[in-house]
Amino acid sequence: MRDDPNTAPWGIVSAEFVAGAKAVAQLPATTGVEIAFAGRSNVGKSSVMNALMGRRNLVRTSSTPGCTRQISFFQTCARDGREQVLVDLPGYGYARRSKTERDEWAELIEHYVQQRPTLRAVAVLFDARRGMEEEEEGLCEFIATRPAEHAATLVLVATKIDKLPKSKRQAALARLGRRAYPVSATEGDGIGALWTELRRATLPAAPDEP
Repeated sequence: MRDDPNTAPWGIVSAEFVAGAKAVAQLPATTGVEIAFAGRSNVGKSSVMNALMGRRNLVRTSSTPGCTRQISFFQTCARDGREQVLVDLPGYGYARRSKTERDEWAELIEHYVQQRPTLRAVAVLFDARRGMEEEEEGLCEFIATRPAEHAATLVLVATKIDKLPKSKRQAALARLGRRAYPVSATEGDGIGALWTELRRATLPAAPDEP
């Protein structure tokens, strides 16, 4: 059964864009717990973030891979009062940008992922039909190198699960050999389970989340 975001405690009641950064010097001051989202340019990251926030177009989506050219910060507040900042990292792979611009993105993302003290979880998204590839594996390994005092929980997210026949979904996830949260931004499947895990990863459990 799909959780109803209109009544669930994790349902977002307010969400707004608060800052964007194209360089390290432009990163905003830390204001609260942050959850970052990373993935290939065509993995549906923006759509998943919009679904999590209960919005249609707050996070920019595009049919052109690599359109995200900055780190974007979105302040959210859930129905039960929990506040988190969702962070949209520039998509990698397939980005039709110059090598210089890609190198600048890499420097910005690496600095953020390694040194942001309020980063508590990183959701690494991958297409359920493709599975985890070299770039996703490398990103997971990089996240694991954060200083122990600022460790961030890694959450794997299999997107576009609705594109796989139901008979093949379990096998596709089993091949990973580790836990991943299957979601469909278009159908809304898995959004509640993903939100619950992200909340567990960033804050102590509430009474409704043992």
